Amino acid sequence: MFKREFSVVDAVIFTVLVYVATIVIQIYQPVTGGYFNVGESMIYLAALISTPLVAGIAGGVGAALADLSTGYAIFAPGTLIIKFIEGYIAGRLLKTLRGKHRSLYAVITALVYTIVFLVISTTLWAGSIYIGPEKWLYMVFNPAYVEVSIAVWIALGIGLGAVVAIILLRKYITTGEVAALAVAGSLMVLGYFLYEYFYSNPAAGREPIAAILEVPVNFGQVVVGLSISLPLVAWLRRAGYVKS
Repeated sequence: MFKREFSVVDAVIFTVLVYVATIVIQIYQPVTGGYFNVGESMIYLAALISTPLVAGIAGGVGAALADLSTGYAIFAPGTLIIKFIEGYIAGRLLKTLRGKHRSLYAVITALVYTIVFLVISTTLWAGSIYIGPEKWLYMVFNPAYVEVSIAVWIALGIGLGAVVAIILLRKYITTGEVAALAVAGSLMVLGYFLYEYFYSNPAAGREPIAAILEVPVNFGQVVVGLSISLPLVAWLRRAGYVKS
């Protein structure tokens, strides 16, 4: 299943996976009109087990189709470019960084991601107070507004750190791979900030500076994408379905 050459079949499969992952959970962000999703998980999975071009096509096309089909068409042009870059860069960096570092670096990486997650989640919680705690989270398949306690976010952050540490300390995932995906995810965050600041927010009559409030949300997508894709690819490697 691990491929070093472009595969049309892979591109189609991963495009569908990105599309499904992007629409299955959508958390509306009223300040920018965007939404939180778990599509990054499948973009990263494509980068980890296929080729950079496959990951780029799947990310750009799959996520853009999700925008178009779920009422977020204003983001589709930016999504097509931003997530293509995210997937492609992730794949390219993985070729360079795969197999590097172990042990102590794994623990350090886990601690860093725990701290980052806690900072992001606390920001989201504070932002929910600003927006109105009953309005910030919207589940597309179960329309309801809910408030999420800061204690829940802290527990998730600690749990995420433990999961990352366990994964990285095993032989199936390296910190080089985590670093590659994190860099690609950071480019995605920057891309959406610029797109929202210069285009989507002004076009929708929103203040351009509101784009900054989407930054922690998009970093959250990166963290969640890592927490889904890395355990999944580790299991596939352990089972022998995918080569390291």
